[in-house]
Order: sequence, then structure tokens, then C-alpha cells
Amino acid sequence: MSLQPPRPPTPSSAIGPMVSVIIPTLDRSALLDAALGSVAAQDLRGDVEVIVVNDGGASVSSVVRTWNDMLAIRLVELDRRVGPAAARNVGLEVADGEYIAFLDDDDLFMPGHLAAGCEPLDRDDADFVYLGAVVADHRLNSLPLDLGEFPLKAYPYDHRLLMVANFLHTGSVIVRNFRNTPVRFDESLDVCEDWDLWIALIIAQGYRVSFVDKITSIYHQVPDISGLVASAQLASPSKFALARDYINAKWPSGDSLVLAYREWMIALEAFRSDLIARKRRMPNLLFDQILRYLHERMTREDPPEYAHISQFFVRQ
Repeated sequence: MSLQPPRPPTPSSAIGPMVSVIIPTLDRSALLDAALGSVAAQDLRGDVEVIVVNDGGASVSSVVRTWNDMLAIRLVELDRRVGPAAARNVGLEVADGEYIAFLDDDDLFMPGHLAAGCEPLDRDDADFVYLGAVVADHRLNSLPLDLGEFPLKAYPYDHRLLMVANFLHTGSVIVRNFRNTPVRFDESLDVCEDWDLWIALIIAQGYRVSFVDKITSIYHQVPDISGLVASAQLASPSKFALARDYINAKWPSGDSLVLAYREWMIALEAFRSDLIARKRRMPNLLFDQILRYLHERMTREDPPEYAHISQFFVRQ
């Protein structure tokens, strides 16, 4: 049995914030305003700093100023676009919080998100905490009354599944500050940089994982709204296929079930890339359908079934 690497010390600051929330943004000022409002609604408001990293877009200083009375905000405005991984790394370098939380500019925290997520960290039960998220194909300002109408990213932790697919919503994750470690978002990745980071913190840094079974964030996947998920499906092979190959090579596994489902996912990505090359529009919320399927089958340790791949691309 191999020993886990030691956990790194957290930044020492008697007067520093408990949580640093890193928000990269690019030319979506109205959405950024809503995201900042969702941070301002948190119970830990006095113990939170927000780091907004403008990734080379139009200035967002006016948006930030409207929240200065309610939030401690540090704005970093880059003079050129560097991408989401590098933008988050810029935020990390100036993050003074004991913990780091992530929020994309088009997503929202629900009230109580930071308080619930920090509890296992405060108890030293975990170094990496994630909570549940609702996935919405239209803009929401609060949790829907009927969650059954929406996909949820709220899976109990399963390391085998994580080695096959990213089942964690970026805005649901709160971790111990890793600024003083070698781990960073991989800037060679245009997509899946968050998935790569989760694996790095868990494997390379030995971070202990805890799932808080509460729906406390909203992950927006709105059709026809420009975003990285949508744009990554416009070229063949898709950026997701390329990122998957890269991450599989970077984080090898000797687990036969993981290897079998990695091959199945490669076949699915090839099928998707072929459809993209033939100008087929990808179904919205496609990945959430795939995640449910993977979770059910891998939990039962069922072998992959290649005949099932085409079912995800049937026109609705």
C-alpha cells in the first residue's frame, strides 16, 4: 500500500479571509453581476474575499464597484486573453483565503453554499469538498421547486468514476488553499482543466474528499449562449476528445473497470466527432445523460456496452 503524499500547509494569516472565491470572466458583465450577487448572499460574507479575473475582455470595473460596499473584491484585469485555466491560476496566486472556492461568471451560488461546504474543512474531515448542483438549460435565479425536472450533479464520491469522467461542477468545489503547492490548472487545456485539477489535488497532493449532499449551486448550460462547452463541440475532433486523451495519458490507471470505460468514452468521443464533422448539432445537456449512465453502470461494475453509444445522439 503506497503512502499518501503529505498535505501542504495552508497560508498562515491571522487576519486573512476564510474563503477566496475565484471568478474568471470574459465579456459577460450582466452575468458577472448576478454571480457577485450570489456571493454577497452567503452566510460567510464577512470572511470571504472575491477575486475577479477579467480574461482580456472589456473592463468590468464598473460592475465590481457596485458590490464594493458588500464584498471584499480584488479585480485583476488582464491585457490579453489567456484562457480559463491561466485566469484561475492568476486568481490563485493572489488568493489569501484558507480555502478556495470556484465560480464561473455565468453560474450562481445559492445561500448557504459556502457555509455548508466549509464545515468538513473546518472539522478537518476533508481537504476537498464538493456539493450538489442543478444543471439548467435556461437562466435560473433560485433553485427550482421541482428538482426532478432538471439534471443534478450530485453524485457520491467515486474515485473510479472520476478517473473516467468529471462528475463535479466547478462551482460546487471548495478546497484547502493549494497556492503553496506545485498543483495548478493545466494551461495547455482549453476544456476539462477543472477535471485535471481535481485529479491532481487528490492523487498528487493526497487531498481527502467529502461530498455534502445538498444542492447549493446552479450550473447554467443555456443553448445558443456562447460558452466553452458549446464552442468545444464545433470542431472535429472535439476539444473534449483531445482533452480526454491528454488527461488519460497524464493520469494512467491500472484499474480494469476504469480502463474499460476510458476506452468506451474514447469510442463515444469518436462517434461525437464524426457527427460534428457532418454538421450535426449536439444534444443539449448531453454530458449529463452520459454521466448518469456511467454512474449507474460503474456502480454495478457492469462492463461497457458499445451498442449504447448511439442512443445519446438520437434527435429529440
